[in-house]
Amino acid sequence: MSPAGAPGRTEDLTSTIHQWESPIPDDLLDGAAGPSGTAVPTRSVLEHGWWSVVAWACGLLLGAGALSDNSFLTHLATGRLIQSSGAPHADVFTFSSGGRHIVVQSWLASWWYATLDSIGGPNLIRLFVAFTCGAILLTLWRLSAPAGSLLGRLALVTMAGMVGLLWWNERPQVVAFLCLALAALVLQERRSPWWMIPLFGLWVNVHGSFPLGVAFVGVSLAVRALEARRIAPSDVAAAAAMVAGVVAGAFVSPYGMELITFPIELLGRSSSLILIAEWRPLDLVDDGQLQINNAVFVAQAAGILALLAWRRSWLRLVASAVFVAMALMAVRNVAVAALVLVPLAAPALAGLGSPDVTVVPPRRRRVAVGGVVAALVVAFVLSTPGYDLGAYPVAAADWMERQGYVGGGDGEDVAVLAHDYDGNYLEWRYGAAANVWIDDRAELHRFETIRDYVLLLSGLGDRSEILERNPHDLIVWSAQTRFARWLGTSDEYEVVYRDDSRIVACRLASERC
Repeated sequence: MSPAGAPGRTEDLTSTIHQWESPIPDDLLDGAAGPSGTAVPTRSVLEHGWWSVVAWACGLLLGAGALSDNSFLTHLATGRLIQSSGAPHADVFTFSSGGRHIVVQSWLASWWYATLDSIGGPNLIRLFVAFTCGAILLTLWRLSAPAGSLLGRLALVTMAGMVGLLWWNERPQVVAFLCLALAALVLQERRSPWWMIPLFGLWVNVHGSFPLGVAFVGVSLAVRALEARRIAPSDVAAAAAMVAGVVAGAFVSPYGMELITFPIELLGRSSSLILIAEWRPLDLVDDGQLQINNAVFVAQAAGILALLAWRRSWLRLVASAVFVAMALMAVRNVAVAALVLVPLAAPALAGLGSPDVTVVPPRRRRVAVGGVVAALVVAFVLSTPGYDLGAYPVAAADWMERQGYVGGGDGEDVAVLAHDYDGNYLEWRYGAAANVWIDDRAELHRFETIRDYVLLLSGLGDRSEILERNPHDLIVWSAQTRFARWLGTSDEYEVVYRDDSRIVACRLASERC
């Protein structure tokens, strides 16, 4: 009730309205009041509280595809080998390595994939990858929370997810990406620093990218200390726990401290690694899926760096630039850089744009809807083929197996010269009996082997000399290439099989021909 002699709120509003000489513009009444007199805000279709479920669903779908990655095929073959005879310390798949000493950095992931395969076949592996990708994207959404505005969060997570379209697959690195995202969440939400022990203990055994995780944690803690102008005891504990996790994880592994030193040793093999696409500097010149992905990352990085400069967040600008530089120096670092840019940039976006005022549904409802989405993805995976092997020489391998060239028995010692990705396929199919020339394990092969492979691909050099340097019995090669046509005219080879995809040529000087 208004004070005596003073007009009430309704009377005051009425008198104000009557002062208008023209009708009230409609835009002044939009969202002002509903039928009951309560405010009814106008929202866009994006303003809802289900974005965490959307992120979860998108991640599940991203990782639910059929298994097709060539590197994964060798990882699975290695896992089967670990199950049967323990972790290998010498290469048994390629004849060119001569049993060279190896450190299987992803030994635990390989064993895990083989275990899943033996229990539920390839579709169980697909489900594991799908749920891992779902967890990554959901964690990224949570990491974007400091940005505040809905559009800012969507931009950060969408760009990182678009880069992940190429890199989040069945390779063991997908587990490393989840470890990285969870480590970032531990730091951002100031969770118990001791979570770093299991995260890095797992990471060091599933993928050799853990030094990038160490770098991220170190850079993040440095930024935090400089922004606060003090070093928090919890941050010291987080750094110590991270180091303890790396050391403890390596100590209990079949390879001991070699798991830690091996990534450092790789730095001395730059002459070999530079010949591999994923180890080369980022470029946007060639056509293809990798270059499209690179372009998306460049757009993400340029946008974030420009925004950080505009916001004068110099510490986070420098920290972000460190990981962008790593990605520019080697394409294989792009996925890590795209991921860490989210937690590094999100706090700098706070206060930019309208705050996110959407009402988040109760957790129970979100979990229920997320469970329904997961059930639908499970149904999809179980009703579709586990593998997509259309890019591999399936028919050619079937023929070679019928002829006794591969698959054990008389074919066990037949040396097969093929593309690196076909080598991965034959290793998956025949295990140690594959006896291939090369696969995609760039860290294993000698410089001379990789160089000769690149020369055959490019058509440079004397083919006869290259083949003479790499003794073999059979050649399996893409049919629509100059090298395949050369084999068809060579006096040293006989093409014994041909289809639209591959040819098989037998070396006449070989006892197997």
